[in-house]
Amino acid sequence: MKLSIYGDKLANAMAENRLLKFCLLLTLGITIVNSLVAYHAMNNQKVVILPPMVDHKIEIRGNDADDDYLKLMGRYAIKLLLDYTPSNAEQNFSDFLKMASPQVFSSMRSDLDKIIEEVIRLRISSSFQIDSIKKLGNTNRIELIGLRSKFADDVRINESIENHIIEYEIDDGTFRITGVSQKNGA
Repeated sequence: MKLSIYGDKLANAMAENRLLKFCLLLTLGITIVNSLVAYHAMNNQKVVILPPMVDHKIEIRGNDADDDYLKLMGRYAIKLLLDYTPSNAEQNFSDFLKMASPQVFSSMRSDLDKIIEEVIRLRISSSFQIDSIKKLGNTNRIELIGLRSKFADDVRINESIENHIIEYEIDDGTFRITGVSQKNGA
């Protein structure tokens, strides 16, 4: 009779062992599936950021962006560069330089430092009212035409229609300015 008790205990231990192996394999399988789903979700997630000034869909894909985004960034950049007073010129130009490409950063900074000195010394304010913005063909250039007014101590010293060209690159979804120039004759 003691032999049958031993056999029953052995059979129970073997059955329990099989059940534990099954539970272990099931847990391992669920963990692997969960890891694969989490990996897939992390690689395919989208982050949608909608700044207050954007009222429609814009798309940025790697090193390419749609025209609406480029016009928006061109408007923002030119406002930082051409709308200033002695009290905010340094901050505006600093924000503009954050958009500059590393290749042109130092030259732009030295040019803007000269303008800041002149703005503060002569108390010059500038305003640029944009009339039109367009992307120039398939080139990485945006043309902005508008009315620029300059004031020194609340006295208008210049008012003219100006035509500015912003050269840019899109680097991994980041808008970078590579150059800004003024075209003669609007």
